[in-house]
Amino acid sequence: MKKRYKFSTVLVAACLLVAVLAGTAFAAGMLGIFDYFKGPANPIIPLEGAEGMVATNLGVSENEFATLTVEEAVFDGQGVLVQCRLTPKDTEKYAMFNAFMQGAPEDIYITESFPAEFGEGSNEIHSEDGVISITNMPGKQQLLVNGEPVEIPTDREAALEKGLPVYLNNGTLCYTELNDFRVLGRRDGRETIGYWVDVTVGDNLIIPNISDAQEQEDGSIVWWQSGIADEVLDVDSIEIHVSAQLYEGDETGDAKPAVNEVSFTLPKSEDERLYSVVPVSDGKGERFEILSGSIAFTKVRGYFNVNYTYEQAETGEDMGITFHVYDVEGNEITTGSGNASVEPDENGIRWCSMEMQSFDEIPESVWLEAKVIGWDKTLGRVECRLVESTDADTK
Repeated sequence: MKKRYKFSTVLVAACLLVAVLAGTAFAAGMLGIFDYFKGPANPIIPLEGAEGMVATNLGVSENEFATLTVEEAVFDGQGVLVQCRLTPKDTEKYAMFNAFMQGAPEDIYITESFPAEFGEGSNEIHSEDGVISITNMPGKQQLLVNGEPVEIPTDREAALEKGLPVYLNNGTLCYTELNDFRVLGRRDGRETIGYWVDVTVGDNLIIPNISDAQEQEDGSIVWWQSGIADEVLDVDSIEIHVSAQLYEGDETGDAKPAVNEVSFTLPKSEDERLYSVVPVSDGKGERFEILSGSIAFTKVRGYFNVNYTYEQAETGEDMGITFHVYDVEGNEITTGSGNASVEPDENGIRWCSMEMQSFDEIPESVWLEAKVIGWDKTLGRVECRLVESTDADTK
C-alpha cells in the first residue's frame, strides 16, 4: 500500500512570490483611485463623500519612451493613496508590461510554462498533520516528514500521488503543484516596455509599500500605491514624489532611461474621528494579551492599531499572530494591508496597524480575534470598547 502524506501544498504556495498566468481583463471605462480597493473578495468601501477628498491632475513627466501622469491622490491624516498612469509614447508599437504586477493573461500574451524551482536554502511547513522540512543546498537535497527522511520522487506524478510538495526534475528541486512561466510576446505583436513605479513621501512620514497595477487596452497601465503610518500624523500636508523606471521587455530587463520624477504637495483632506480600543475584561486569550489600541476613522478607510503581548509556541509559529476584527453580532469587519513589529520591545510588547472598513456610525464595541499566521489556528477573541479619544498614538 502506497503511503500518502496529507500536507497541503497551499501552505508552500503561501510562502512564495510566484507570478501566475491568470490575469485581469482590460478595465471597462475610466478607473478611479478607489478602484484600488475593489480587488479583494471583501473590499474596503469608502464612505459617501470620500470622492470629494481626492486631489486630481497632479503632474505629468515624459521621456522618449513613456509618459507618467499622476491622476489622483488622497491623504487623510494617516494614509496616502496615489493613482498614476504610465503610457508608451507609441501605443501602436509598444505596451507597458510587468509580469510580477500584471500576470500574463493567455488571451493577451503568448507564454510557456515550466516547473517552478525551489530556491537554495531550507524551509519548514507546519500543519495539523505535522512538520515537513525541505533542504536544497549544494550537495544536499533532503525531505523530512515529522523528522523522518523521505525519498524525494524523481517524477512529478509520483510526488502528486504521495502528496509531497517537491520533486526532483533532472536533479533540480521543484515544486510539485507550482509552475513558473516566461512570456514569449504579445498576441497583438506589440513590443513590451518593462517598468516599475515608486511613490515616496517626504521625510518618510509614510512608507507607501502596497502596489497594484492594471493594464489597459491602449498599452498603458494604471498604477496604485498605498501606505499607512503607524499613527495619525500631526501635519497639514505631505510631499509626494512619483518616479518610473523603465526596462527592456519586462521588469527584469536592462534599464532604459527613467522618466523624470513628478513631485507635489498633498494637503490633509479631513479631520479623523479617534477612538481608543479598551479591553472589556483582562484582554487575555491563549498566550496573548491585548494591552491597548486605537482606531482612526476617515471617509476613505479606518486605521486600526493594537499593542499586545504574545507567547510564541515552541514550534510552528515563527510568523507570529495577526488580528481579525468582528462586530458584536459576529460579522467580520474587513481589514487590509498594514505594518507590524518584527520583534517585541524591551518590555515584551508588540504592535500592529492595518487599514479597515470605516463607519459613519461608530460601533460601541468590537471583538479582536488572534490567529496564528500561516495556520488555521485561533488563539481566542477579546471584546473591546471603542471610547472616543483625542489621541490615537498607542505606541
